[in-house]
Amino acid sequence: MRTILLITIISCFFNCKKKDSSNTEELLLGLYLLQPTDLILELGYPGSQNQIQNEALAGKISGVTVKVGGVTAAGVSAVNSDTIQFTMPTIPGITENTPVDFAIEKDGAAIFSTKVRYRPLLGWAINEPHGTFRYIDGRDNKNFFQITATTATHVFNTFGHGGSDLDIYYFTSLNGTMIPFAEKRRNGAEFNRVALNAGTVYVMVKHISGFGGTYNLQVANAGVVASSSATLYTPASLCYDTMGTGPATGNNCAVLMDATVQAGFARTGRCTYPGDDGLTTRNYYQNGFGTAYAQNTCLNPGGGSSNEAESIFLSN
Repeated sequence: MRTILLITIISCFFNCKKKDSSNTEELLLGLYLLQPTDLILELGYPGSQNQIQNEALAGKISGVTVKVGGVTAAGVSAVNSDTIQFTMPTIPGITENTPVDFAIEKDGAAIFSTKVRYRPLLGWAINEPHGTFRYIDGRDNKNFFQITATTATHVFNTFGHGGSDLDIYYFTSLNGTMIPFAEKRRNGAEFNRVALNAGTVYVMVKHISGFGGTYNLQVANAGVVASSSATLYTPASLCYDTMGTGPATGNNCAVLMDATVQAGFARTGRCTYPGDDGLTTRNYYQNGFGTAYAQNTCLNPGGGSSNEAESIFLSN
C-alpha cells in the first residue's frame, strides 16, 4: 500500500507539473508527507522497557501516569529530568506494527502527548507454513515474534525480501539479551540454525539496509508441514516437502510414499534445509538411502541438499 501511494505521488509530480515549478522540490515534499510522524521506539513490543525523552517534560515527570493506546502502562519511572521509562502494555486487537496514542498524565491532565509505534509480539507456529507477510522498512525496522521451542536445533528462514538485508535475533526473556544468529547474507533470504532449550523464545527480525517491503518467516525443528511435495527417482526413494506459504497440502510425502513404506522401505532420515523460497524437508527411504548416508548428504556439501551448514537432520 505504501509503495502504491509513493508511485502515485511521484507519477502525479511528473505528469502534473505546473509552469516554473520544481520537480525536485515537489518530489521531496511528497516523500516528506509520506514519512510516518509517530515516534519509533527502540523496542516497542508488549513487556519491553522503553524510554521517552522530550524537553517539554523537564521538571514534570514525578508522579505521572503513562497511557499507550488508551492502556495504562506499568513500570513508570523517571530516568532523568526530561526522560521517562515505562513498560509497554499489551494493546488488544493489533497484529501489525501500528502508531498508537501516547500520553503522559498528571493529576488527570495530559502534560505530553504524541504517537508511538506499537510492535505486537505475534505467536508464531513452527514447522507450519504461514501465509502472513510482515512489512518492515528502514525506519520501523523491527518485528517481534514468540515461538514455543523444544530442546533441539531450530532452523530459521526469512524470504521474499530480495531488495533488503534482514537479520534474525533471539532472546529468552522479555527484556533479555538479544542474540544475533542469522546475519550472513546482505540481500535476499536470511537463514541459520540455532540450538534452543524448551520454552518460550522471542524472535526479532531487523531491517539492516535496502528497500522496505514484506517478508515471510519460517521456523522448524523437525520435518515441515508441506504446501507442496514431490518425489524423486523411480521407484521413489526421496520425497521433498516444501513449506511454502500454504495452505498445507494433503498430497504430502506421507501420502506419496505410502506404497514405498508398505513395501517395507521405511524412512531413514529427514533433512530440513533453508533457501530463497523457505524451508524444505528432504525425506530419505531404505530403497536407496541408509541413515548414515542420509545424514552425511544433509549436513555436508555435495550430496544434493542445499545450505548444508544451516540444515538440521533427524534420523527417522
